[in-house]
Amino acid sequence: MKVQVTLKTKHLVSFKKHSELLANGKWKQEAQRGVMAATKKVKTKVQKAAAKQMALKPGNYQSYVVKNTRAFSKPAELAGVIVANNKGGKIEIYKGLKALSSKGRTAKRYNSGRSVDDQGFVKSGVWNAPRTFKRSFSSNGGFFALIPGGSTSSALPKEFWTFGKKSSQPRDTKGRFKSSQRAGYRVRRLFGPALGKEMQKDQALITFKQEAPKELRVQVEKRIAKLVKF
Repeated sequence: MKVQVTLKTKHLVSFKKHSELLANGKWKQEAQRGVMAATKKVKTKVQKAAAKQMALKPGNYQSYVVKNTRAFSKPAELAGVIVANNKGGKIEIYKGLKALSSKGRTAKRYNSGRSVDDQGFVKSGVWNAPRTFKRSFSSNGGFFALIPGGSTSSALPKEFWTFGKKSSQPRDTKGRFKSSQRAGYRVRRLFGPALGKEMQKDQALITFKQEAPKELRVQVEKRIAKLVKF
């Protein structure tokens, strides 16, 4: 009986080749490519979740969410980072925007329980939870809010006039109307939530936690597999 052992040298050559790739850091480059592929895929899913939770109007996903979000690589840490603008979005991009009459039922309902100083007259469906913003008002097609502190504006918007409202306009000892004491405020444009902050909470954060580990494993493992395949 004759026993013959044959050595298939092609496997040794392949092993040597892949060992060299691992030794010279090639694996880390491939791993980082996988990390960034996962980062970009997860970024898209988080963007969509954030747009939904913020209640953006149709047509604002690309122009606001995508435009103000980016992903970048950190090779030294084998990491990918998703960042977004932390400035509040213009109130016009959110659903349910409407200026309310200061004498209407809707304004009274949404301002129920608020002091005169905190009443607002701009309604929005932001966060999918309709509300009026404190000290908000509309003027010449724009939407604004009174912010306590700073230089006092020369005149209050008419929504905040209290003359004739016995329950809210103070009187002096002779029964005459006094100042409403609303002083020390400034006017600024009304803004909604900031995209960067929204991505760190609620459904956007849940989406990230659910998708990132799965996508990372898939994208990194398939690239490393190429290096160790004989």
